[in-house]
Amino acid sequence: MNKNKQLEDWIRKEVHSIKQHLIINGDAGEYELFGKFRIVPMDPGYMVLKDNIEIGKFSSTRSAVSWCILEKHNRSNIAEQMLIADSALGLLNNDIAVRSKIAEKSRKYRFREDVGTKLETKIIRRKRLEIQLAKYIDWAKYLQQRGFYNETARTGRTTSNKANR
Repeated sequence: MNKNKQLEDWIRKEVHSIKQHLIINGDAGEYELFGKFRIVPMDPGYMVLKDNIEIGKFSSTRSAVSWCILEKHNRSNIAEQMLIADSALGLLNNDIAVRSKIAEKSRKYRFREDVGTKLETKIIRRKRLEIQLAKYIDWAKYLQQRGFYNETARTGRTTSNKANR
């Protein structure tokens, strides 16, 4: 039993020392990220908490995790833009769904046509928001990978190999 206690103590110490780099999938679909963020599933979407303070709601875990990565790497401006884009996308998706259902239930052809025409611009805007959100997610992914592999740091000579003429 003494060895088990020693092993548990060692694991606790090691996990505590690397906690700022970990993404842990917890109970009931919750995630703990970097020792200071928590992602909690909600009925529509996911809630992000930073140091147990509510930050915002996201439509997917991918967006929520990306936001946490951006915050961890001190990209607060991009993280804020991502939160705004994700919220706008969620509202736009709801708007499109509701208006589409109303148009489907209508018996008037002209009304359905008018609603369809109005929805075209919203669908285009939704696509733009999805592209913008994908860019933020890709940026967060790059920052996280760079943190693991440090791709931007190159080894080798720092001085030039040119000869003076």
